[in-house]
This record gives sequence, C-alpha cells and structure tokens, in this order.
Amino acid sequence: MRIKNAGESKVKTQSLGEFGNILAMRPMGRKVQEALDAQLRGLPPGGVMVLDFSGVDMMDYSFADEALGTLYSRMSAKEYPDRFLILSVADDELSEALMENIEVALHRREVAALVLPQSVVPEVIAALQAQAENPDGPPSGLALDDERQNLEWRVVGGLPGHLVDTLRAVMDRYQVTVRELADTLKIESATACNNRVAKLYQLHLVRREAAIVPEGGRLYSYSAII
Repeated sequence: MRIKNAGESKVKTQSLGEFGNILAMRPMGRKVQEALDAQLRGLPPGGVMVLDFSGVDMMDYSFADEALGTLYSRMSAKEYPDRFLILSVADDELSEALMENIEVALHRREVAALVLPQSVVPEVIAALQAQAENPDGPPSGLALDDERQNLEWRVVGGLPGHLVDTLRAVMDRYQVTVRELADTLKIESATACNNRVAKLYQLHLVRREAAIVPEGGRLYSYSAII
C-alpha cells in the first residue's frame, strides 16, 4: 500500500517527557490524552504518530490508562480513521518498567499497541516520509521482503496469540490479500482469516485498501503500518 497525498507530513513524533518526568494520576493523564487526541486528529489520512518515553522517570497505572488506554480504546471504536499510533521504547530497564503499566491498561481494555525499538525509528520515519513524498515511486527499503524479515517489533496489550501470528504474517509480507494471508497461515476458511485481519484493522494495527475488481465488488488488501 502506498501512502498518498504527497507533500503532506505523514509522521508526527512526540515524547511523553515533554509533559513532565513524573507522569501520575488521571487528571494529568486526561490532560495528556487531550493533547495527543488533538495531534492524532490533525494528522492527514494514513498518518502515523510515534510516541516515545524520553525524559520520563515514572508513570503510574492511572496515568497510563487515562492517557493511552483511552486513545487506543477510541481507535478500536472507529475514531481517528486511517490514523495510527506506534510506541517507541529504548532498550533499557527503565523503559521496560514504564511499559508495564501500559501493558496492563491496554490488556484490560482489550486493545493493543505496536511497539518498536527506539533504534529503528529513524529508519521507519524516513521510509514513511519517502512514501509520502513520492507515492508512485519504488517501494522503500522497509517494503522489501529481505528488509522486513529483520524488522524488530512487538505487540503489548490484549492481543491473542492467533492474532499476533496473523499480524506477523502481514508485517513480513508488507501487503497481502485475505486469500494470500490464508495460504500463508494455512487457514482453510477465507472467512475465518478475514475475521482475523479485520480485527487487526479495527485495532489500527494494519492498514486496509479497497480495489474495484472487473467482475464487480471490492477486493481488500491489508498492509503493515510501517
């Protein structure tokens, strides 16, 4: 899937540390949630917000649930259409500790977030921006099969194992139809496979694009956010 509307900024980066190094309690979470909400709504279609935790020393559950749990729940409820939120985490003990309350908050709300190592974020941002600037050009490096096999990512929150496997298949292939996905996962029922990937789309973990087929109707393809 090619990101359209060349020239528009498709990527927004935001550090929670800009709101303070101690993030606690629901009133503060609500204030941050409102700020992030405005930024998500301001993204153009296909846009991605990458949220990191630079400068944050402590985050409690109440804040995590109010600030991030609410946003991901709204995504699942069809707010922020065709906008995506990715978490970026450094490889250290503090960052993993901060993620614990986010994990619990998302799991309890039965939503999930895509998480990238901070080290790969510059490459991801460059690829997304290149697509926006030249939507009809050749695929970026991250869209190529040999590059995607080495792309590190994980999911936090309430995503069952079979949906993680489905997401992995989409991430590895970059773009697939339901039939291709069913063949990859060895699922006999196209309907069952469609239900899986439709759930990922509802959670804003994959993109979806419809094409009109000659015999009539639409053919949906699904692709990775990055």
